[in-house]
Amino acid sequence: MNRKLLDPFEPEYPEAIEACLDDEYAVKCAFSHNGELLATTRSDGFCYIWDMDTLNVMRKLSHSDTALSGLSWSRSGRYILTYDEAGVCVVWDLQTQTIRVRVEFGSAIACARMHPRNSAQFVVCPVREAPSLVTIGKGEFAEPMIQLIRISAEGVDQKTKAASSTCCCFGKKGIYIFFGTAKGAIHAVHTTTLEVTCSVKLSSSAVNTVARNPRGSDIVTSSSDRILRVCEVYLPGQETRRKVVPAGTPPSITVITKIQDIVNRVHWAQALFSSSGDYIVSGIQHKAEHNIYIWDKLSGSLVKMLTGPNELLEDCAVHPLRAIYASVSTFGIIYMWTRVPQQNWNAFAPGFRELEENIDYVESEDIFDRRIVQENGGTVDCVLERILQDAHAVAGADETEMDIDVDITDNDPLFSDSDSQSEDDGFVIPVCVECDDKLPPTTVLSGLEAQQQPVNDEPAESGQTIIE
Repeated sequence: MNRKLLDPFEPEYPEAIEACLDDEYAVKCAFSHNGELLATTRSDGFCYIWDMDTLNVMRKLSHSDTALSGLSWSRSGRYILTYDEAGVCVVWDLQTQTIRVRVEFGSAIACARMHPRNSAQFVVCPVREAPSLVTIGKGEFAEPMIQLIRISAEGVDQKTKAASSTCCCFGKKGIYIFFGTAKGAIHAVHTTTLEVTCSVKLSSSAVNTVARNPRGSDIVTSSSDRILRVCEVYLPGQETRRKVVPAGTPPSITVITKIQDIVNRVHWAQALFSSSGDYIVSGIQHKAEHNIYIWDKLSGSLVKMLTGPNELLEDCAVHPLRAIYASVSTFGIIYMWTRVPQQNWNAFAPGFRELEENIDYVESEDIFDRRIVQENGGTVDCVLERILQDAHAVAGADETEMDIDVDITDNDPLFSDSDSQSEDDGFVIPVCVECDDKLPPTTVLSGLEAQQQPVNDEPAESGQTIIE
């Protein structure tokens, strides 16, 4: 599908379920940065990589026998981070299908995220330990460097005497890390100095999830008090889309929108931004309902409610480029939500007209005649007239001739991130071809052996082919 033919004013949220992926044990899901792959973690310790074009499994990664808690993609899509309830983090290399690094912690891991610009760094939030920033060594046998992050004195565990966090996420460029605590606070920590730059108290309830806006600097959080909060972030070096932050402005995290279901008071499974960053997407954990709600980010008004089957929703993910959502039910089934795109064929030519039904074309008798007699009695040479028209067109093109650069390709700004330069942006997962065992093995002949092979000059029978 040509993305430039899509209607730019079409709503960016899906309408219905298009496909179902039967994974049986799926728990969490996440799209890659370009949206070509979908990864799911399972309760049996495996991680499946799905191809979004064919909806088939491309890789099966065996983490451990313990149920996986979640996953995180690198920006290039080459590396993927998986973590389980036993405190083990594994970074996989999808190109070589090997483990890049394995790190063990003393307690279960609540959340872990990879750096959006540096695939050699990721942050981990253990349940009973202080969060850590892990840096992978450059050598093959180099040990990873683990740096503890002291966020605050809140939520200190009595046994380990360390302040733990419940969730985390990186900023857009990876300059800051946002941590949510069990005391309802959000802390912004600088990635280089590992010092707290700004903190804000959202409520007295624990912060369950935190996610950043892919097109801005704001974040969205979901808490145990069943309220979603959209926060505008003003930090040094952080870009914002709403207004220009003057120099010398103190860092701050401000709540601009609160979203909640006043009637049912349901719990939210996940809180995410849409691909454009203008909407908030969240699934509910209420009885046997599989519903996804979509709100406007600024006004907080409900825009769309997607109703699914009678299965409890476990997790949901948003496609980074298109109006595609993925949701996981308690039965391990992955539902793909999308809408039928309306292509704008007028992009080829302004005067292009789409036909609702077929029109019979009546061919004139003199359409292929060289000389046509006009109404005034004169004759026109069609071949000569066509040559003159082509000569005038070429002369007009020479006047406005310009150099066309065919070596440089620019991404469509509507579907790409301008400041997402990375050395591994062009990674494509290798495809493993499985040969059929019933086919006979192929014999490769050398050049001398091929010349010594006799040539059959007899005519071939019916249904046979002679290859020389």
